[in-house]
Amino acid sequence: MPEPRDHEMAALTHPDLAVTVAARPARDNSLDIAKGFGILLVVLGHCLDGLVSSGFFPAGLLWPTLVVYVIYLFHMPLFFVISGHLASGKHRPVGTTMKRMLPTIVYPYFLWSIVEGLVLVYLSKYTNSKVQISSLYRILWIPIVPYWFLYALFLCHVGYLAIRRFSQRLQMAIAAAVFLTAFYFYDPLFHHFLLIVLETARGFLYFILGVVSVALVKRLGPRAAILATALFALFAFAAYRANLPDGIGDAVLLPAGIAGIAATLAWSRLLSTRGGWLANTLAFWGRYSMSIYVLHIFFTAGVRIALKHVAPRPGATPSVSATVLEIVAATAVGVLLPLAINWAVSRVNLDKWFGLQHMETGAA
Repeated sequence: MPEPRDHEMAALTHPDLAVTVAARPARDNSLDIAKGFGILLVVLGHCLDGLVSSGFFPAGLLWPTLVVYVIYLFHMPLFFVISGHLASGKHRPVGTTMKRMLPTIVYPYFLWSIVEGLVLVYLSKYTNSKVQISSLYRILWIPIVPYWFLYALFLCHVGYLAIRRFSQRLQMAIAAAVFLTAFYFYDPLFHHFLLIVLETARGFLYFILGVVSVALVKRLGPRAAILATALFALFAFAAYRANLPDGIGDAVLLPAGIAGIAATLAWSRLLSTRGGWLANTLAFWGRYSMSIYVLHIFFTAGVRIALKHVAPRPGATPSVSATVLEIVAATAVGVLLPLAINWAVSRVNLDKWFGLQHMETGAA
């Protein structure tokens, strides 16, 4: 994820650059807006999923499970598509690309997986989940939620480096073959706890879709946004009503995921042209989405535990105020506290040690 650059600040501090900056076309921040919306869905999805799992909602209440289902259809595939979109325009040597991924993907994966693993080990004294510290070595092939994305993203980048000189048709054919092969062996992979192979295969398909759709995305307009939204609603409803398995890679769910991604990218482009506080806020979140991603899980869970007293009696439907309080508080804290931490560690130049993005002084 690229670091932001404040060109207006550069013009103010270096007057000789003012003419150059003024002549430069405005930054297309539609992808940042899309990432901002995506990371909001990530935090909201984990918040709702945690509330459902903790019994906050009665078992028969449909809407929380339905919202989580809809979010999970496309929110992480969106990030793979955007990553592929951004990777397609870069032609760095393989060695340079690998070096860049070490501090931005590999190091954060191991750092925050170990931190969360240690937290889970500590909390196992107070829960029914008995996590042993010896199990931490398994992050080499069994990622801790939610850090599987970093693991899969790294492998997707490596895979793209291997095929980027091929034609786009051949790239798509290879990605589709990898996807179908992985899910052909779904049962043995699942049995041996190798779900990361399935996640990576699905992610790679979306990653290459991002690579080959750069020109198409730039042409998305209002009609595409409305059509993609309608198609997403149709596919999502059909998939849910068909009682499809919860397997993340069911090929029949691909149209829903693609439609949801297309709708997000199209609306983000429209929002980018209009500007305003919503576009600026989402773009800001999007620029620091990696930092929100690696940190949010600690805070959404913490808020849920802290607000236990507003939970309904077993079998009872939670009040509207309790529901709103839980969801808004956990989601807001899950977004804003990681940003605050990112800002604080950037101020003292410790962001690299924490595996976070560098937040420029004028960004907060």
